[in-house]
Amino acid sequence: MARKTGIKPARRFNRRAATPYILLAPILIYVALLMIWPMINVYVMSLQNYQLLKPKERAFIGFTNYINIFTKDELFFKALGNSFWWVVISVAIQTVLGFSLAMLLNQTFKGRGLYRALVLSPWAVAGVMVGIIWSLIYGETYGVLNDILKRIGIIDRNISWFSSGRSAMAAAIIANVWRGIPFFCLNYLSALSSISDDIYESATIDGANGVVTLFKITIPMIKDTIILTTLLRSIWTFNAVDLIYSLTYGGPNNATLTVPLYVMTTFKTKLDYGYASALAGVATIMMMGFAVAYIKMGKLGKEGMY
Repeated sequence: MARKTGIKPARRFNRRAATPYILLAPILIYVALLMIWPMINVYVMSLQNYQLLKPKERAFIGFTNYINIFTKDELFFKALGNSFWWVVISVAIQTVLGFSLAMLLNQTFKGRGLYRALVLSPWAVAGVMVGIIWSLIYGETYGVLNDILKRIGIIDRNISWFSSGRSAMAAAIIANVWRGIPFFCLNYLSALSSISDDIYESATIDGANGVVTLFKITIPMIKDTIILTTLLRSIWTFNAVDLIYSLTYGGPNNATLTVPLYVMTTFKTKLDYGYASALAGVATIMMMGFAVAYIKMGKLGKEGMY
């Protein structure tokens, strides 16, 4: 009879169980090196007095930059308010128009493929190019918009669309809406195509009209898509610098200055890396909090149709 030695046999390497971790390893390394590590450096710099023009004064100052943001920096709160309206109005209009276009393009008609391509084309244009295109449209002297409005008799003289804060913000929002509608339309089209025609036929037999079908079947069944698209677009719009910078440069009188644009100007113009890092840290935490709250309120993943 063999004696028990008390030594447990070595576990054999389970290749099948380890495969997912091996495949995920490059992605995890990528995230760690190119996302997590830079974010850690940003928060480390935010705790320092780090001005590039004053390298000898670089020192650890704790949460002083954060305290100054919320107690002394009036421009931050103005940029925060601008960011709020910039995101809310832009995304709300994009959601409605994108959904409406998706409903139209989901129908069967001649030339549907061509119309889909035309509607989705603005999404392929870079943000800087969108700003340049719309700055030419809004131009006071040779702008297309002023020329059209004068020809149809709405105005009798050219308007400087970027001379006042409200008109400048409205102009930037319109340009952003033009660029963002294809994103919503594309995602809504994909979601709408997944709804079976049998469901609509059953609803019609039960006497449901178009409005009832829209609010009781279509919207509930694509609820998760609506939540995710609005969340992603809200984050992208908040973080967008290229379009609004190339269009208004944050003016006039900081009327279109957003938080990310404020971070960029602090970093690039003032060369205050410590304070810019603190601003970026605050913006990141705010957007992460917004994303978590939005997903919880939207009950993402739960069945929406009764």
